Parts: sequence; C-alpha cells; structure tokens
Amino acid sequence: MIPALLLAGALLAAGCSEKPHAHAPGAAHDDDHAPRGGKDAAATGHDARVTLTPEAVRAARLELATAQVKPLVSGLVVPARITFTQGGVAKVASRVPGRLDTLGVVLGQKVKRGQVLGYLDSPELGQARADFLSAATKARVAEANYKREQELLAKGITSEREMREAESAFVTAQAETNAADGRLHALGLSDKEISLLRANDHYSSRFPAVSPLDGTVVEIQGTLGQAVEATTPLFTVADLSQLWAMLDLAESQLSRVRTGQRVALTVQALPGQEFAGEVGYIGDIVDEKTRTIPVRVVVGNADRRLKPGMFAQATIATEAEAPGEGRNANHRVVVPRQAIQQVAGEQVVFVPLSETQFRPREVTTGASSASEVEVLTGLAAGERYVAQGAFILKSELSKESMGEGHSH
Repeated sequence: MIPALLLAGALLAAGCSEKPHAHAPGAAHDDDHAPRGGKDAAATGHDARVTLTPEAVRAARLELATAQVKPLVSGLVVPARITFTQGGVAKVASRVPGRLDTLGVVLGQKVKRGQVLGYLDSPELGQARADFLSAATKARVAEANYKREQELLAKGITSEREMREAESAFVTAQAETNAADGRLHALGLSDKEISLLRANDHYSSRFPAVSPLDGTVVEIQGTLGQAVEATTPLFTVADLSQLWAMLDLAESQLSRVRTGQRVALTVQALPGQEFAGEVGYIGDIVDEKTRTIPVRVVVGNADRRLKPGMFAQATIATEAEAPGEGRNANHRVVVPRQAIQQVAGEQVVFVPLSETQFRPREVTTGASSASEVEVLTGLAAGERYVAQGAFILKSELSKESMGEGHSH
C-alpha cells in the first residue's frame, strides 16, 4: 500500500514540473520580460502573456489607448423630459376669421418654410380685399384728376377752386386706401401679399395658412369646414433634428454643473440606447417650491428616435473631487471601467507587447464612477493599454489556465 502511494506522489510531482503544452485556439502563454510601469501577471503566479492570431485580434475588436492623467469623471443622474427647442416649433393659426376650406398636408409630412398647409375661406377677408381694391382704384382716378387740374391751372384753363377740389378728393382717396391697407394688415396679410393683390386687381376670400419654418407637421388641430377665429391654432410644425432635454437640478447639485458638459440620455421607450447631449443653459432663478434650477441640454435627433414629451434620465459628466482636496488633487491616471479585469483575485489591465501579444499587469485602483476608474499604481501616464476588449483577453487567459491545470 505504501509503495503505491509513493508511486502516485512521484507521478503527480513529475506532472506539475513539466512545462504545459495545451493551448486554447488563437491564444498561448509565453515567457517575456515585464514592461515598465508595474508588476506584470502578479496574480498568475508566473510571467504570463496572451498571444492571439491576427484574425483573433480583429475578431476581438480590441481597442488600445494611452494612459492619461485627468480628473475622474462621475455621473450626476437627473430626471429629464424631452421638448421642442424654442425656435424649432411653430403653432400656425388661422389669422383670419372664417372656416377651414382645404387641408394641404398630412401628419408627419416634411414641409419647407412658406409652404401652404391649408386654405381658409374668409368672407370678412374677401370684403376687406374688395374694399382695398375699390379704394385703390378711386385713389388712382383722383390722383390723375388732380394732376390734370394742376396742368390746366398752369395754362389758365381751370380755376384755383377746381384744382383745390381735385386735390382734396385725391387726399381723401389716399386716406381710404391707407385705411383699407391697414385693415388687410390687421387680418394677417403681409406687404408682399397686399402688393400682389394690388397688381392682380383681383380679390378672393381664400387665405393660405403657411409654414413659418422648415420642419415636420406634428399636429393638425383643424378639421375641414371648421369655423375658426383669427387666433385658432390649425397646425403645429416642428424641426425634430434637434431637441431639448429639460432637467430640474437640485440646488445642492448646482456647483457640479456648468455649460458645455457632456450629457448621456436614456429613455424607457428605447432600452439599451444612449443619446449624447451638452448642457446649453443653466437657469438663473431657483424655484421657490421645489428648490430646483432648470437646466437645458441640447440633443441631436437626426434619426428622430427621440420624441417630444418623453421622460428621460440624464447623466451629466462631472468631475469627482475628493472631499477637502483641491481640484488637482484628484488628477490621476484614469481608465475605462472595462479596462480593469479581475484575475485570480487581483485587478489587472492588459498591456500590449506587440500587435498580437498582451500581458496582464497588476494595478491598484482608487475612486471610480459609472464609467471610469482611477489607477493609483501599476500603470504610468503615457503607457499603452487595452481600453476595450480586455474581457476577451481575460477569457483566453482563463482557457490557458484550465488547459495547464493551474489557476490564473
């Protein structure tokens, strides 16, 4: 019995002393000298490295970065709501009393500035146009008669009294024309529209409702045949390529926010998707009831996935400072969270030895945020490291560990 136990112990010792030969597909472990900046592969118990084939490197989509000293960016989470920008939405009203005669657009249609959205039939506008044309015609006749009387007076053919009467008639006609012109302006016609009316010597009771901006028809409030007043809203046109996220920032958080900071937005309706924005405005007045300050974030929306009215969660990228320390005290090497991996209970980053070889480097970490981690020791500023894809290298290291029968 004792010889058998001695033989088994000898075989086990011989197996552990042999250099392992099993390798995972596309990866291997070799010995190499440790790069500068920290202790390599401390957790693995030997000087390890991962070698990938060029094809495996491409498939892993590894991304390298240079370690930089900068402030740790933390995320300040604030509820938000998506709205139109101030100059990016327009309520198109009837401007004249009457009824909605024609709809020229449908919901979701893209329109240009000045495009007709629909026509109204307005008897009041038609009468005002007729009055203007009548007054304009009388003014032209009165002006011609006045000029003729001036010429006749110069030749001694007419009297001073007749010339003065012609002048008075002309002034009266001009006043009536100006009054009719003012009435048209009051009903919503522009100078250009009135000039065209004068040139055509024609009037109509139809009046166009036009879009004041390039955008999309997001709402049609009017219905055909509906009686409307001068202020009745008929259409809403909005530019959806850029929106605002309105945040209510707690008074205690104000010191951490400034214009220009990056903001990441998520909405419940689009899980897993993130939208980038920037703080564009911080309010100047604190709401007395809620003790919050309005903050406006400008968000690009070229693909129109965001909808006004959505509720969102905004994460403002702010600098995290250690309590009682100055602003520069927290400036250390900072890396993305995914660059830090746990290997055999130790925290490591992977540093490249070549385009296809990588070595785990033990590091110690400090403060962290939702997306970044401070590296206190083990990685020096200016060194290259794997910023994305480190988990794949860890997996390859684990495969090698299982193949060798050792724990990495």
